[in-house]
Amino acid sequence: MVLKRRFSAFFQTTLDMMLRRLGVERVVLCGVQTPNCIRAAAFDAVSLDYPEVAVLEDATASASPQVQDANIRDIRNIGVKVVSVGAWKASHGWLRGGSL
Repeated sequence: MVLKRRFSAFFQTTLDMMLRRLGVERVVLCGVQTPNCIRAAAFDAVSLDYPEVAVLEDATASASPQVQDANIRDIRNIGVKVVSVGAWKASHGWLRGGSL
């Protein structure tokens, strides 16, 4: 279990250590508050050198479309892949059963 106390799921948690022990190289983010939690976790995942970081755009939210668009643009600009849930599922054939 990871107890998240700040915006980023990586900040002052054991998440990075747990993922490394499991050999995880792909971080996929979804949730609310794109300008805060999603953005912070995406920046941290990139800073921690995960080879693939993705944000599921239609599984995230912001206070307004303008805020969402601005933050998604910033996230893309650091090299994070931004895709829809459907596109991500279609590109990862190992997913079965209709759930992430």
